[in-house]
Amino acid sequence: MIEKATVATTYTASAVTTMAGLTINEWVALGGFLMGVATFVVNLWFKREHLNIERQRNQADGKDD
Repeated sequence: MIEKATVATTYTASAVTTMAGLTINEWVALGGFLMGVATFVVNLWFKREHLNIERQRNQADGKDD
């Protein structure tokens, strides 16, 4: 049980140290990167939904495209 607590403490301290060592420019760069990834994922999801709607519309109209 003590070993689990030691491992958790070590990983937590490592994460806090890494996060505390980032400069404001690095935080902004990380935030920009994460926003870019989020934008890509949302755009991909909406395009997929749009494609599904178009397929359903084409099937209702009797088209096979």
